[in-house]
Amino acid sequence: MNKLFILLLSIVIFASCSKTKDIEAEPVEQKRPFVDFEAVPGDDPFTFDFKNNSKEYKKLEWRFGDDSISYENAPSHIFATTGTFEVNLTAIAEDGSTAKKVVLIKIIPDSAVNFIAKSQGSNKVKFDVKSSKVNIKDFSWDFGDASAGSTEASPIKEYEGGKLYTSKLKVTTEKGSVFTVSKLVTSNGTVVDVTNKYLLNVGPKFVASQRVGSRWGVVADWRVNDAVKQREGNMGGWDEWEGNSMSMESWGGEPDIVNGKIQQTALFPLPVGEYYYTLFFHDYQLKDQFYTVIVKGDEIPNIDNVENNPIVLGYTKSSGNAPLSFTTKFNVAIQSNVTFGFVATMIQNDQNFKLTYIKLYKLDI
Repeated sequence: MNKLFILLLSIVIFASCSKTKDIEAEPVEQKRPFVDFEAVPGDDPFTFDFKNNSKEYKKLEWRFGDDSISYENAPSHIFATTGTFEVNLTAIAEDGSTAKKVVLIKIIPDSAVNFIAKSQGSNKVKFDVKSSKVNIKDFSWDFGDASAGSTEASPIKEYEGGKLYTSKLKVTTEKGSVFTVSKLVTSNGTVVDVTNKYLLNVGPKFVASQRVGSRWGVVADWRVNDAVKQREGNMGGWDEWEGNSMSMESWGGEPDIVNGKIQQTALFPLPVGEYYYTLFFHDYQLKDQFYTVIVKGDEIPNIDNVENNPIVLGYTKSSGNAPLSFTTKFNVAIQSNVTFGFVATMIQNDQNFKLTYIKLYKLDI
């Protein structure tokens, strides 16, 4: 009898345990947060309102890419300067799981303020803010010629004629953002870059149309005469050394260059205006004759007919260890075809030039 009672009791206890386990509640699965937001431009290029579209979160963490953080639901933010900022929103759920979204915001100086310098005559220019999307509190001008700057809104500055200067305006806005805008300026005003509109293959890293061996070639898109092609394989005008430069070279016993020419006619006739042709060299050693020359028409003159030539719009004669960068100013009085080039004679040993890149600017009027 006792044995039977113990057996029945065991069955009841087992059944009770099994029943309890069967009705045990399963844990509720936690939803991961959904994160989304929009950056809405504010009343100036530095101010943004952030619209939060996230769901299933307990808290938010905003990082604006400028070392500032916000935990608000939909914050506004003023960036302190120009640049590219990685705005990162992290949504955090009740159980600690996270989701992130990143948006890049790019603030360009010229989108906030643009300025211009206009000629006042006698190599003087007046600087003025041309357009502004911010309320400016303070001005700080650097005229780019190592002279004293100015804190005036519209200063007048005298420059040396025929040269290019990088002028900078540092602005502080009423909201406290600080940034700098730069322009190239001459004694007649600001200039704009028109290089790629009129010229091909201007560097850096000039392209060769032909090559031989591991170093020499003929520079593409420029007309190179036979006098320059005195290198191995009748190559000349292009050198792989120093980052693929345009070149002429008579070095270490190589054949002389007599009336060597490299030239290119602009893709379109140049409109009336004032222009600045700026060259940047890697190396420059000259003993004989070398001219940078700009002419009306389709052909630059021979070496002995550059100066006092009516078709020549502008030229620079170089010798010795010339500056690694210089500008040739010229004017176009009537819209016409214009050819840019170099003409040189290199008879003495150890002469060369290696050109890195070219810029063409037009006076902004």
